[in-house]
Amino acid sequence: MNEEAYNTYAVIIAVENYQFGIKKVDYAKNDAQAFQQWLINNLKIPQENVKLWLDVDATKSALTEELRFEISRLNENDKFIFYYAGHGFFDGGHNKITTWDTHPYNIQETTVSLNQILMGPLRNSICNKSLIFIDACASRIEEQLTSREIIFDMNPSEFTEFVQSNNYRAMFLSCSRGEKSYSSPTLKHGIWTHFLIKALSGEACEAIDRGRFITSTSLQNYLSRAVPDFIKSSTEIRGTQKPWAEVSSSGTFVICEIPGADDENNIIDFILIPERLIIDVDHDLIWAPLRGLKNDGRSYPMYDYEGLEEIDVEAYCIRISKVKDEIRNLLEKILDFLLNYDWEEEVLFESNDDKLNITAFLNEDGENIIISLGISLKISGLHPMGDIIFDSEFNTEKTELKIFTDHCDYILDEDEIYNIFADCWDGIKKFFYLKKNFEKNY
Repeated sequence: MNEEAYNTYAVIIAVENYQFGIKKVDYAKNDAQAFQQWLINNLKIPQENVKLWLDVDATKSALTEELRFEISRLNENDKFIFYYAGHGFFDGGHNKITTWDTHPYNIQETTVSLNQILMGPLRNSICNKSLIFIDACASRIEEQLTSREIIFDMNPSEFTEFVQSNNYRAMFLSCSRGEKSYSSPTLKHGIWTHFLIKALSGEACEAIDRGRFITSTSLQNYLSRAVPDFIKSSTEIRGTQKPWAEVSSSGTFVICEIPGADDENNIIDFILIPERLIIDVDHDLIWAPLRGLKNDGRSYPMYDYEGLEEIDVEAYCIRISKVKDEIRNLLEKILDFLLNYDWEEEVLFESNDDKLNITAFLNEDGENIIISLGISLKISGLHPMGDIIFDSEFNTEKTELKIFTDHCDYILDEDEIYNIFADCWDGIKKFFYLKKNFEKNY
């Protein structure tokens, strides 16, 4: 690899057609070539720094030997970008991807482990900046496939471990565990990759942060909405596809900068950085001591605040009762919707104000209705959609509630969060309990 000003290198892999008759992945080559053009035209990466392996070039030996060799040549100041479109799966404790010469009668032995060919070598390299984009899905490879399929669900824990091993790494996947990654004959692309490139190219204003930057957070927030919305409004697809991401624990960082922004319109006076989050149940209060920094004229100090002057600011505060009331209000809207409308696809609900953002997805798993709801507090101003506090999933068939803090932006106890907020679902729990008993009796 030649030393260039940008020090960015990329490997792009797409397997659309397979040597031994595995079902093709529609538009995978279009996706890979479009991603290559974004790297060269938008990021201005020299063409010789971008490796493109399509179909017959993407053999098991190429991924096993050549990819590891490319990674071994990275330097400390380099950035590495990896993109893959094709089939993938989870087997033997590792996430795997297929190659051109993967054989349908010996899937496990003729595929490659992402940990062995990609994440392990990156962990062992001195390169500390990497972005990984994978357009593959998490369900079985079957004889009659209509999407990018997988044998077993890809396991996100392996990706999480990789990302957290460095403070500048991010992994973006086209769908969540157990879902399919769909393509569109209208777009001539995988749906996720189409919107990924649209965002990275600056063609989606919703993905641009502070009028100029595509960040790890703004990109995932955009993809998590754009992909399901397109599937719902512009396709006949019945399934759901919610993009998934895991970002380094150091928080939001800039992926790329969109040229042509008016810097004067984006200058802010100061920024706020939360030191920690405190939940005080006795005083009905969630608060965060804030560190305030006065801007010295920089257009985007939230991404480069080294040396800024400290100033006194008030702490962020919000009532626990307010958060709980807003959750109940949104759940009541969902209940009203269920009572009044027939629906077949995923439905989005949202409540948003200057301190709080609640997003809920309503979807069906067979005959079972699942309500997925997440809470974000607008504490620091660094995240456009707010700082994540917890996610939840309510199973209407079992009237069972689960609360997760895996992706929380702060260190919070999952059991404590459950004990505080579980009663918000009492009304909707009661409804489905009575409904189930009514159906049983009549």
